[in-house]
Amino acid sequence: MKYRFYLGFFAVIILNFCCSKVESRIVNEVSEFEMVEPPPDFRLSSVCPSGLKQEKGYCVIDYQYVIPLEKNGGLGQPLPQVKLDPKIIDLGRYLFFDPVLSGDKQLSCAHCHHPAHSLSDGRKQSIGKGGSGYGPYRKDGLLLKRSAPSLWNVLYMKHLFWDGRASNLEDQTEGPLYSPDEMGSSPEIVESRLNEIPLYQKMFREAYGPKGSKVTADLVINAISNFERSLVSFSSRFDKWSSGDKDALSPEELLGYNVFRSFVARCAECHPPPMFTNNVFATIGVLDSGERDFGREAITGQDLLRGSFRVPTLRNITKTAPYMHSGNLETLEEVVHFYNEGGGRGNGAPRDLRIHWHVRKMGLSQTEIKSLVSFLGALTDETSMPKFPKSVPSGLPVALDFQSNIHRSSK
Repeated sequence: MKYRFYLGFFAVIILNFCCSKVESRIVNEVSEFEMVEPPPDFRLSSVCPSGLKQEKGYCVIDYQYVIPLEKNGGLGQPLPQVKLDPKIIDLGRYLFFDPVLSGDKQLSCAHCHHPAHSLSDGRKQSIGKGGSGYGPYRKDGLLLKRSAPSLWNVLYMKHLFWDGRASNLEDQTEGPLYSPDEMGSSPEIVESRLNEIPLYQKMFREAYGPKGSKVTADLVINAISNFERSLVSFSSRFDKWSSGDKDALSPEELLGYNVFRSFVARCAECHPPPMFTNNVFATIGVLDSGERDFGREAITGQDLLRGSFRVPTLRNITKTAPYMHSGNLETLEEVVHFYNEGGGRGNGAPRDLRIHWHVRKMGLSQTEIKSLVSFLGALTDETSMPKFPKSVPSGLPVALDFQSNIHRSSK
């Protein structure tokens, strides 16, 4: 049986449980997602998720709208093709939603990368170990330094995390899983727990064959990473317009696109299609939420990169508020105004930052600002949103029922 959840209503219900410590801010939009009953014995699916197509038993990414974009106005970012095993994707999906991987059995990947918030968490600063709840209503745990980036199109990211400390999805997956501030687990915990769950033993054999006869931490990381590689977004209205559907964008959105790629705004220089990111680091002078955050400099030791952070993709940007590494800008209107005022130069950034020379006062009119924000809405495509399992093989509560998140066992 399948259930369709509309999270605007659901968020109101959750708020009643935790209004005392919820951040006071606007959540621009919440995402629709589908919750499904797992098949008997958690049999893994051999069907490719939406956004991918089947070729010779493997899942490959469907670039039906992106190929014309590359030929007609793209900025030189050809996208690679990968082959993913549908059963490994499905296994990774269950692991992603299962809190059994965390040290205290209370935190899954989905708590901070939730479908309701377009695979981010809707918070200025994420909450790690010891918290309860999920998304913007998560509370009482360890407050982390930065916001949780969305996972859309992470397959194409050359650097992961805001400071780029990981260069591949496997390293990125290990980061929060083994961090004492976040999931607080270890390879030993992961292996001992999953090898004690008959359903997971069966699922790993089904996905990996003889190699999966014993569940290892490396296979767990591989499965989650392959699931994350399937989270693609290339079927927005902008993509359809680029492929010839000239009615896909409104006149206001077309004006916004012209502003976006203009020499005055220069948005497209750091956010070029089709990825809408140039995969580099930039210092723009956004203020930090708490203590000073040195960004990429802390990784490389280069003062040139002080306060520099990875340029995020703009795909599904309307669904991933608040914005920037610190979550200090709550709406897209605030983001555009920040840039229009000169970024950090016009908003009190520390003087020792070497702010990117493109970040200058732009002088955009209110009409241009409004149209630019409107255009960003045309980059929304969540057709590949993963299906939320109603239950997971460990039997632990998933990140949906707030009360069960508070009262779950840590044994």
